Amino acid sequence: MGHFIRFLFLSLLSFSAQSAAAEDAARLAPGQAVEDFSMPSAVGGWGQRLLEQRGKPVMLIWLDRCDRCEEQLVRYQLLAESYALDELSAWFIWAPYNNDQPPKMRLPVLLNDRYWPQSWGFDPRPAIMLINQDGVLDHLILGDLSGHYDETEKTLALWMAEQQLQARAEISNE
Repeated sequence: MGHFIRFLFLSLLSFSAQSAAAEDAARLAPGQAVEDFSMPSAVGGWGQRLLEQRGKPVMLIWLDRCDRCEEQLVRYQLLAESYALDELSAWFIWAPYNNDQPPKMRLPVLLNDRYWPQSWGFDPRPAIMLINQDGVLDHLILGDLSGHYDETEKTLALWMAEQQLQARAEISNE
């Protein structure tokens, strides 16, 4: 009996250590490198791989429960498109729930499928991630997309100006 209890205790200890490691991997804070991923398109067409965007600023819009939620996302799409000439790549990341249908947008809508081996998820959602040219998370805005649009718009404007200055400085140093 003593061996069984010891085995049970060690098993629980090991499980809690694995669980804590998984939580640490899911936590991402500004200043940290963003892990590469590849996700298929949720609406047909090509998927996307984060590593292929190295050298460009990236905005990831992680959606919460979303069933054909185009109306909620139009402002974000227009905002991202307004920076397209500055080489901003922007993607919506949608996770299916029951029979929900993905939004149909002009920006890529990627399928966050836990069974897709090259993907990873992020919680809490919804969230906006601004990732710099080096693949480092510069800004993380958490919470309701409608309630954080103004903050996102201001943060994105300042951040894109910084990205452009940094790109010009790199060009002049070459």
